[in-house]
Amino acid sequence: MTSVLAFVVILLGAYTRLTDAGLSCPDWPHCYGYLTAPHTTSQLQSAALNYPLIPVNVKKAWTEMTHRYFAGSEGILILILSFSLFFSRKANDAKAMIIGTILIGLLTIQVTLGMLTVTEKLKPVIVLSHLLTGLSLLSVLWWAYLEIQRKSDTILASVKTTRAHRLLLWGALFVIAAQITLGGWVSTHYAGLACIDLPFCNGKLLPTMQWANVNSDLITIHMMHRIGAMITAVYLSFIAVYLFNKPTFRVIAILLFSLLTLQLTLGILNILWLRPVWLALMHHCVAILILLTIITSLVKATIMADNRHAKFIP
Repeated sequence: MTSVLAFVVILLGAYTRLTDAGLSCPDWPHCYGYLTAPHTTSQLQSAALNYPLIPVNVKKAWTEMTHRYFAGSEGILILILSFSLFFSRKANDAKAMIIGTILIGLLTIQVTLGMLTVTEKLKPVIVLSHLLTGLSLLSVLWWAYLEIQRKSDTILASVKTTRAHRLLLWGALFVIAAQITLGGWVSTHYAGLACIDLPFCNGKLLPTMQWANVNSDLITIHMMHRIGAMITAVYLSFIAVYLFNKPTFRVIAILLFSLLTLQLTLGILNILWLRPVWLALMHHCVAILILLTIITSLVKATIMADNRHAKFIP
């Protein structure tokens, strides 16, 4: 449940960013001094008096506050889960302690970044850090879920993976994490429409890129994501084919290749259709699903590597 809520919170954050609602509440954790978006006549008058330069957009304010409510609920569940890992497991269960500690550490960072996104007026590096920390929280929660499920998987108890197999999956995790980071950099700079055609960029196959201004030049930011997409597509396609030849990983391989195909299609359509919000949100969603699929395969391979009396997979 906590993993699902973390997934929803990330998508709500993406929707908030895509609809330019990130600064619709100028203060934190309140919204114009209230715990809800101001909507009554007296609240709107008070907001106008206290924040005369920031007019209230009720719809966007509710978007921001909904994101905050869900994020707060997620934080409470993470605290409950973390303390249950500390006190409900045996004292020598190091992995449970590690997961609980990581979750609390990430949650602390995430709350701080959530505040800074507002107080620092959506500074790109802070918004990107906020996104990546949210994804890290989801990844650790998913890891915890998979660890809980491991005892009921009798198939994993009978086979073992090689070190090369696991290294390839670590490589896949690095590649998708890097590509998500590039995508987040595009999103935080609103560079998704810096190039509005394919395979060209505003009529140029190889547009001039200003590497010295990678923090500000929108075309450079956009093209970095495109180049990253090509590298990611090639590597993850290789991983999908590799996993397909391993019977234990065949279902994951099919899922990975299907998600990768869908993601490439969504990326292309986002440019051709000028990035409608619903389509950009789907692009975010599928990227997260690819990340979770790779984490699943990696945790599965790691569990199998721990089996002392198992046979190697063919």
